[in-house]
Amino acid sequence: MRSKTDIRRNIRAILQMPPDLRAEKSARLCEAIAASDAWRNARTVAIFAPQPREPDIELLWSHGGGKTFAYPRIVEDRLDLFRVASLHELTPGAFGLREPRADLAWAIAPASLDLILIPGVAFTRSGERLGRGGGFYDRLLASLPAGVCKIGICFDSQILPELPVEPHDQRVDFLATESGLLPVM
Repeated sequence: MRSKTDIRRNIRAILQMPPDLRAEKSARLCEAIAASDAWRNARTVAIFAPQPREPDIELLWSHGGGKTFAYPRIVEDRLDLFRVASLHELTPGAFGLREPRADLAWAIAPASLDLILIPGVAFTRSGERLGRGGGFYDRLLASLPAGVCKIGICFDSQILPELPVEPHDQRVDFLATESGLLPVM
């Protein structure tokens, strides 16, 4: 099996695509999420600001319909979640990622989430996830109550037959790609 470093390098190369193709695939991915029961039933959703090569899930704001959106902010070795009322509230933070301000009045407890959208470098159809390497999402996911729906966000090309897995690695319940919302097997 390839190393996590090799997989990350290979996926970065695969994700080089023209902006219009990324936008088309992102729109289909977001439509699949917005059509799901998990989305329709969610009141509080954790979302993330995508990196340039990742699916643009912020298109889901147009399907918000009264939902509370929470974005992660890196605080020491963890992700804290903060309510965001507008994309304009996000500013460059750790690792160049757009983050909300750290205002405790806007903090969202992970236990109050109904749905969390999770970035990943690669996933398997069984819900295994390879992240960016900091373990931030694994720690956040480990703290969530059982009822929170976890959807991994990726393009079809990021689904691999197998990934190196460690005991702390957390799984997702569904994968959202340009082909639709796929339950894990």
